[in-house]
Amino acid sequence: MLIWGTVNPDGEDDSHVGMLLRQRDIDAIAESKAMIGKPVKLEHMGDDVGKVVSVWKNGNRLDCVMEINNNVGGLFTQNFIKNGKCRELSLGYVIDVQQSAGLIRGGDKRVVEVSIVRKGARHECDIRGYAV
Repeated sequence: MLIWGTVNPDGEDDSHVGMLLRQRDIDAIAESKAMIGKPVKLEHMGDDVGKVVSVWKNGNRLDCVMEINNNVGGLFTQNFIKNGKCRELSLGYVIDVQQSAGLIRGGDKRVVEVSIVRKGARHECDIRGYAV
């Protein structure tokens, strides 16, 4: 099964110093293609159920295509998607954090995985389509 979806909505302004992806983070992730091959998980847990095969900037958001395995976990995931049990996506990333004089600033972000979830933390991070 191939799944297409949005893993991050429009990025924050580049002046943002928090933990959310800035527009420049989305640009860097899309341009570097570093997300390709990253694991896909179900609810951020357990064994991989697939991998990312394509990533691009769609307007100001970050979209990708994922391939879901035909192993046991992947087959359960495919059924959850087909039956509408899991309709959203969640991007797992690590953040370089800088602290100075009590001020904490979020720096560069690196994607570690994408998860198929029942309810994501960010708006508009939806599975937009799939093909069996």
